[in-house]
Amino acid sequence: MESYMNRISNTGIVPVVKILEKEDAYPLAKALLNGGIDVIEVTYRSEHATSAIQTISKELPDMLVGAGTVLSVEQAKEAVQAGAKFIITPGFNTKVVQCVWIMMSKYIL
Repeated sequence: MESYMNRISNTGIVPVVKILEKEDAYPLAKALLNGGIDVIEVTYRSEHATSAIQTISKELPDMLVGAGTVLSVEQAKEAVQAGAKFIITPGFNTKVVQCVWIMMSKYIL
């Protein structure tokens, strides 16, 4: 099984998307997947981030979904529970990193 880091690296580009309408999540991710891009980062700069991550993770299991602009432990927990396989923060936040490490260790260990 290819690691998430290798998969992201091999894709070469990670689209960073802000979902303004929750019904846009699936068609956007599907179009990316059809175009050969199987990694997406959904930013938490929208109220629809969690539902978008959940929809994409459930409906398009071949898409590697991550969460971006994660600012709090609560957002990190929501993202992982929704199906995010990686978390991006705009700065180093010790509490978020610790939370993500504990939650994601089943994927990386």
